[in-house]
Amino acid sequence: MNIEKFIDNDITKEEALELTNLKGKDLIKLFSIANEIREKFCGNKIETCTITNAKSGKCSEDCKFCAQSEKYDTHIKTYPLKNLEILKEECKEAINHKSDRFAIVTSGKGIKKGTQDYSTIQNFAKEMSKDIEICCSIGLLDEDDLIDLKNSGVSRFHSNIQTSVSSYKKIVATTHKVEDRIKTIKSAKKVGMKVCCGGIIGMGESWEDRIDMAFTCKELDVDAIPLNILNPIKGTPYGENEILSVDEILKTIAIYRIILKDKNIKIAAGRENILKDFMGSAFLAGANGLMIGGYLTVKGRSIEEDFTFIKNIKKLWEK
Repeated sequence: MNIEKFIDNDITKEEALELTNLKGKDLIKLFSIANEIREKFCGNKIETCTITNAKSGKCSEDCKFCAQSEKYDTHIKTYPLKNLEILKEECKEAINHKSDRFAIVTSGKGIKKGTQDYSTIQNFAKEMSKDIEICCSIGLLDEDDLIDLKNSGVSRFHSNIQTSVSSYKKIVATTHKVEDRIKTIKSAKKVGMKVCCGGIIGMGESWEDRIDMAFTCKELDVDAIPLNILNPIKGTPYGENEILSVDEILKTIAIYRIILKDKNIKIAAGRENILKDFMGSAFLAGANGLMIGGYLTVKGRSIEEDFTFIKNIKKLWEK
């Protein structure tokens, strides 16, 4: 296959599936083309996002990958929504470290308008959005909820579809449907928010599932696509899953870049303890964003280490 043609042309699902078979020198060529597309459409900026696990555990949903579901015994720390002052202090730290955005992430099906938690998040956004872009990942919301959040200063909303639409029910069996997430995403875009939407690889999904997820993100015209690499957590149904190989992870990133040419593809959970010494390779295979300062129930590297890493990647890009 002439991979170079995808620098200036869209790729079909069938062509993307063909790329999954590449090996050896052809795989290296795929990474090179993906990196060229990243440079052409996105430039050499690495977008950074700092998240806070603002409300942890005791979630009513049955997502099979998640340590925060009350249905699994994972021994994580649980707590209600952090108070306003704590959230502000965490955000100020992200600002001091020059993170591009700060994201409030909460467990549970959704934090709705009219609740104390919703009011706390509104007040937080009103105070802090003047200094940093604010993102929220607070569950399934309707248009009215999202309008009030936007008016409070929240500029981006996050909701992952996790996998292909057809396979979503395999990972979330009973508590909600993928259509609920898609409705929230469409509503966020309708009210004028940016949207962050991606998923997790390594849950036992097929290549078809991964490709379909990428095309769903393209059809929804989301702004950023976080790719999480499953780090199996004991106590969850996926606690014994086999960890993906580095080649498969990098191949996924490269194909996503070819499909989603001008979008922010950010590497999230799993980059440190699964990619390890190959983290830099992700940014030579099409990635251009990352979460810094840790994840939800898993600690990441220090902020200082991540910014040193970013400087080194930019040096490689500029060669």
